[in-house]
Amino acid sequence: MEQNQKTVAELTIHYKRQRLMSLLFDSTETADAVMEILNGHLNEKGKKEFSFSGEIKTVYSGKGVVDELNDWMDHKTEPNGTILDLIKVLDGLN
Repeated sequence: MEQNQKTVAELTIHYKRQRLMSLLFDSTETADAVMEILNGHLNEKGKKEFSFSGEIKTVYSGKGVVDELNDWMDHKTEPNGTILDLIKVLDGLN
């Protein structure tokens, strides 16, 4: 993986089925440990009102996004993943 991008674990906390916040961690193990700690402090009412979900995501540095967009415009690479999604949004604005 390039140094301009990194894989992280996102832990999303929901309150009454509404997204409350998301936290990013360097590893799934850390995200799982935090979820267990938070869940362990909830009483029965809290366990009914709070829920957790997780996802593995890729985060990019600003330089990485700019470099990949420049490579795409110079026909050096084909975009994929998050960068492709960004290009579709940008293309839709034109």
